[in-house]
Amino acid sequence: MLKAPANRVRTALASVVLQFRQDAGQIIRQYQAVFRRRLASSVREAESASMAKTKDYYKVLGVGEKATSDEIKKAYRKLARELHPDKNPDDPKAEARFKEVQEANEVLSDSAKRREYDAMRKNPFGAGPGFQTGTGSEFYQRPDGTYVRFERGGSRRPSADDEDPFGSFGDIFGRVFNQQGGRTRAGRDIESTVQLSFEQSLEGGKREVSLPDGEHVRITIPKGVKNGFRVRLKGRGQQGAGGRGDLFVTFVVAPDARFKREGNDLVLTETISVFEAMLGTQHSLTTAYGKQIKLTIPPGTQPGDRLRIRGHGIATDKGTGDLYVVIEISIPKDLTDSQKKVLEEAAKKAGL
Repeated sequence: MLKAPANRVRTALASVVLQFRQDAGQIIRQYQAVFRRRLASSVREAESASMAKTKDYYKVLGVGEKATSDEIKKAYRKLARELHPDKNPDDPKAEARFKEVQEANEVLSDSAKRREYDAMRKNPFGAGPGFQTGTGSEFYQRPDGTYVRFERGGSRRPSADDEDPFGSFGDIFGRVFNQQGGRTRAGRDIESTVQLSFEQSLEGGKREVSLPDGEHVRITIPKGVKNGFRVRLKGRGQQGAGGRGDLFVTFVVAPDARFKREGNDLVLTETISVFEAMLGTQHSLTTAYGKQIKLTIPPGTQPGDRLRIRGHGIATDKGTGDLYVVIEISIPKDLTDSQKKVLEEAAKKAGL
């Protein structure tokens, strides 16, 4: 008599369990779909943000992504000649472009750096179709662009049908925003300035730079260094988990009272009398390096004329500039009556 009610109870319970499983399965599938869409969107946004921050070094050098090392070298040399600060004095845009070209060449001319750079441009995660997080979880990129997680211990690579909506958001986005290309970041770069007198900039030499941590770094001052010139010392910045950053040193050169610098040329002003300008003369000058030279001023020299003396400008390892002498003429203001009379008579006789 009791078997029939018991059977009905079991049937009812089985029906309830089956319905619960169906409802739960539908809820899980809906959650999984929402998860995949949100994760894919986050991944695409992260990739876009990373790509936006990545400089296109190929575009900087004006070459294609398939360019050979010789083509890259040729493009770099051409741009370096055109943009070199010595050819573009007092042109901050050309100087900034020159540094950008140097940076691009440093990456693309090194085969290992170029491979890393190309991989980062194509996939900012630096992991290809799959990657492993710092906690050991592995993620695989599905054909639809979403990521699924699987744990080590099995030999099977996840398939496109695998679903795991309970993956670790922290693992994924910790990798995206804290690392690039699977490498641990190096320490921060350090910026430093070195104050130089005009004479010190001409001679160059050695100088010690004190870093924030108290370390002293001995640097070489290039001969003939110009104001604002910046050098990079690799691996002399702050220490980080992935190594040390770089040290950037900017030279600040004080202006000189006599000489004005234009590229590697120097400009000096020399004042002469009216008679010297009319008749011509010779003046003794002292160059920026302390050498005595003779300047020949031709007859009929006009105010503002620039006289060029080759090879007496700024001397650098790449060559020496010229010295330009700008002529100013001093005209006497307070002549005596006798002086005026003498000049008037001389002018009449000379037909002036």
